[in-house]
Amino acid sequence: MLGDRAMFLQNAWYVWGWGHEIATGGPPVGRVVVGHPIVIWRSDAGVIHAAEDRCPHRHAALSKGRVDGDRLVCMYHGMAFGGDGRCMGMPLVEKTPDVRLRTYPVVESDDWVWIWPGDPAKADPMLIPKAFGIRNPDRPMRSNSIEYNANYRLLHDNLCDLSHVDYVHETTLRQASGAYWAQSKPRVTSQPRAIRFERWFEQADMPGAPGQKVDSWIAYDFHVPGIFILHGARFPLGTAARCNYGPPPADIEPLVQNIEQQAVTPVSSNRTAYHYATGLIGDSPEMTLKLAQRMDVVMAAFEEDREMIEAQQAIHDLTDPAVPMFFVPQDQGPFLMRKLMNRLIREERNQADSLAAC
Repeated sequence: MLGDRAMFLQNAWYVWGWGHEIATGGPPVGRVVVGHPIVIWRSDAGVIHAAEDRCPHRHAALSKGRVDGDRLVCMYHGMAFGGDGRCMGMPLVEKTPDVRLRTYPVVESDDWVWIWPGDPAKADPMLIPKAFGIRNPDRPMRSNSIEYNANYRLLHDNLCDLSHVDYVHETTLRQASGAYWAQSKPRVTSQPRAIRFERWFEQADMPGAPGQKVDSWIAYDFHVPGIFILHGARFPLGTAARCNYGPPPADIEPLVQNIEQQAVTPVSSNRTAYHYATGLIGDSPEMTLKLAQRMDVVMAAFEEDREMIEAQQAIHDLTDPAVPMFFVPQDQGPFLMRKLMNRLIREERNQADSLAAC
């Protein structure tokens, strides 16, 4: 596991999970993020803490412990730790041991819990991408989490090329979106820490309204280190041309809107966590039912993704790295995201090597 860390970007905000998974004063929860075993707990006062999930006594999992006020107590032999990682005592030991857990910068934003596994001095909260949050009553969302037995880059590729929707999700997302994704090319632009995708679908089907045609606008950003934030809107026919195929202005009211927030969080070289939520915006009285139906479709689609990507990983494991992959226009997004991640990882390693040489 320690060797896995070198393949990941460390100085980045990763989604550990959902805030509602950590109850105030409730049991701690342990997960692995880019090779780091991390325990999260929320004190009785509601303050969230993150530390290495490893008691220094016998390396027991602190996620099997309990919360006592602001302290995390190891339930193997009772060693207790504060939110700053300092040992606060242990039974039968008169002098408090001079040991400290490694703690991690942790931020709760848009209902996600974000962890910074790299240099704490570089943990700038301004680098956290803005999402929607799942508890806003004006745009309710439903959430879930799954894991893939695959390398995170395969999930990145999947999310940066949605032309696969027509094939992998032929009976789920393709129909729910009302569009044919492989028949239109998105406008793809690079940003300092993200790749942006924008596209119009003219004469698309209006989801939930058989026979009604609309112009559909889809735009999403894929942020480092794997954060997918999408906004979709359906408009009357002719809107795409009226907007000269650019972003619709704020004064054009959409018929209905959908939003997505998804996060790819590597666990190890061959396992990846995926935290996602989907939502609808609109004034239809059937919106609650539609949202429930949409979540069913999304969950089915992600199972389709998992089946395809895990099978892809199995083939990768049996393939000589020297065997080339054929490049097609749909690979622009995955190529740009891999290029961005490779550059950031390389710069991070070079900086670490320079400091080690000093």
